[in-house]
Amino acid sequence: MAVITISNEFSTQSQKVAAGVADKLGYEYIGDQLLAQIASELNLSKHEADTFRQTSKSSILRFVDRYTCSVVQKVVDGEHGCLDDRAYYEKTRELVERIYEAGNAIILGWGGQCILKDKPNTLHVRLKKDPALKIQDLMEKHEYSQKAAEKRVKQEEADLKAYIKQYFNQDWNDARLYDLVIDMGKTSVEKAIEIICEHLKHQER
Repeated sequence: MAVITISNEFSTQSQKVAAGVADKLGYEYIGDQLLAQIASELNLSKHEADTFRQTSKSSILRFVDRYTCSVVQKVVDGEHGCLDDRAYYEKTRELVERIYEAGNAIILGWGGQCILKDKPNTLHVRLKKDPALKIQDLMEKHEYSQKAAEKRVKQEEADLKAYIKQYFNQDWNDARLYDLVIDMGKTSVEKAIEIICEHLKHQER
């Protein structure tokens, strides 16, 4: 049983890589959509909490649902009120740790490389890309001006860096946080998936 965390720079096709690795290994893929959904359930209405319980289909979702059910009820009943940013972070941390306990999962983002640092049976991956290529992608695929593309890349990555610094007091770019770094400017999605799976296989030996 293993857990792979993936930390991604902007425009590195990280969702495709994470989903591809999960599919190849038969792992659960835990990305922005799932964690954002769970966070919303802890903050919003009873109706949304009920919807979450009704739509829990994957094993990880069911696992998380059992854990969050009582917390959700307390929040929607007003016992603790609306969660602030710190409380949201704490719940996310607890969730990531429980996903680790369940095993066989790919966690994209959310400081997984920091939360699970030094945990056995983990592989921490970083997806990088040359800044000029990120800007070029936005200009070609989304018709950004160069100035607008540079601003978008800078803002997106400033947010990612700030999250890691604020909650973990770590440098997002510190290579010591990662076991494997892949340059997505030189590597296809398919090749990145293969590299990650092979690295995990050798690590488990």
